[in-house]
Amino acid sequence: MDGVLQGVRVIEFGHFVFVPAATAILGDWGANVVKIENPKGGDPARFPQPVEDWVPPPGVGLGLESFNRNKRSLALDVTKERGRKVLHKLAESADVFATNFDPRAVEKAEADYDTLSKVNPRLVYCQCTGYGTLGPHRHKPGFDYAAFWARSGIMDRISAPDEDPRPLRPGLGDNLASPAVAGAIAAALFARERTGVGQKIEFSLYHFGVWGLTYDIQAALVTGKQIRQTNRRTVINALWNCYQAKDGKWLIVVMPQTDRYWSRFCQAIGKPEWENDTRFDSHQKRMKENMTLIPAVEEIIATKTAAEWEEISKEYDLVLGRVQTPLEVVEDPQAWQNDFFAEIDHPRFGRFKFIQSPIKFSKTIASIRSVAPELGQHTEEVLLELGYTWDDIAELKSTGTIL
Repeated sequence: MDGVLQGVRVIEFGHFVFVPAATAILGDWGANVVKIENPKGGDPARFPQPVEDWVPPPGVGLGLESFNRNKRSLALDVTKERGRKVLHKLAESADVFATNFDPRAVEKAEADYDTLSKVNPRLVYCQCTGYGTLGPHRHKPGFDYAAFWARSGIMDRISAPDEDPRPLRPGLGDNLASPAVAGAIAAALFARERTGVGQKIEFSLYHFGVWGLTYDIQAALVTGKQIRQTNRRTVINALWNCYQAKDGKWLIVVMPQTDRYWSRFCQAIGKPEWENDTRFDSHQKRMKENMTLIPAVEEIIATKTAAEWEEISKEYDLVLGRVQTPLEVVEDPQAWQNDFFAEIDHPRFGRFKFIQSPIKFSKTIASIRSVAPELGQHTEEVLLELGYTWDDIAELKSTGTIL
């Protein structure tokens, strides 16, 4: 069976990660995605940058491949009037237009919602920004490091007291937001099928970060106070904390409602006498005795390996997880058996592994069918589909409008 969005035509007017990651998911779901790129270099993702001490293999743009599979590239200069006319013609028959360029650049390209909705009233238009389309910072450059991580409060809350702020990992906010963007687009398409009317969707990294930090932000909204930063040595609940095992591996135990687990937990760690100990025989007492429990539990966890504790947690049905490195994740049979990854042929790199998008359909199967396109690889193909002739294409090339 075809993908759930088979036949849906998507225009991507984006760069870097935020929108390209979302439209990659739409492509996995079967949509026909055309990526508009500047003929002079294209998406900046085509120029991979080293991250910390890691340098990508020559010619391999991991971000480019991950976020641009299942797409066709149209190299089009929208700063030229002829280029904007091509864009409008493309929009006439499109279902979706998605962009994360600065609204000023979008307006200059005559690719704003007001313009394109007149070209195609059924168009679902998605505008993704750093900080939103209103307010004093509506034109402020975003990136998830600044808008999602720092501005939202996550960077502050995820740091321990008296420690330096913790930087974000590359693309984390963009990647996490992308399924929500894809879902919003799908919902708007569903609404259009019922009403016949397209609409504009707005999505900001700042708002998404605030949504992610709901517990802390809601507390600040309601009480005017903030939840303190987490310090594993002083957390109020010793059964909701991180501990280091004998082999140096870290574990996290996650049992917020300790009364449900206390008896089993005491048995699992070899301390059955704690179950009815008057210091610990209620949730509230355990909270008060946290500074006694934390070092005691820490000492016990350090007597066995992480693998041993995982087996014990399964036996006693406790919520415990190991802290994995990326290398451990890509070797994890749990991830492979649940189809987290896929492998397809790449014309330059042979067999190439991808991370699958995180939503599975039982019948309309999502799939990675093609690797990221070369810059302008499908320009002629897309223009011919729009009704342009070879003479038209030659003229557009001669003026530098297309590659």
